Amino acid sequence: MPQEFKTTGVTAQKTGTLCTETSLYKCTDNKVEYIMHIAAGTPFPTFPGGNSKGTANWFKLTLENDGDRKTFDAVKVDNVA
Repeated sequence: MPQEFKTTGVTAQKTGTLCTETSLYKCTDNKVEYIMHIAAGTPFPTFPGGNSKGTANWFKLTLENDGDRKTFDAVKVDNVA
């Protein structure tokens, strides 16, 4: 069962701002969740989906929001009939 995209207590990092802590970060367009390893000192990238030109809000993966998951769904599908 896919987990809901949670951001409780985590500050959004916007495209172009410098990353201050090397970690895994996530962003979403409410259709696909992207997870990326971003190193400290590098700018947060543009949104990886679509034409890769949009801005994104990146959120650090945390134990509180993401649990200790070891796997993730490669594709999440909305089954609205």
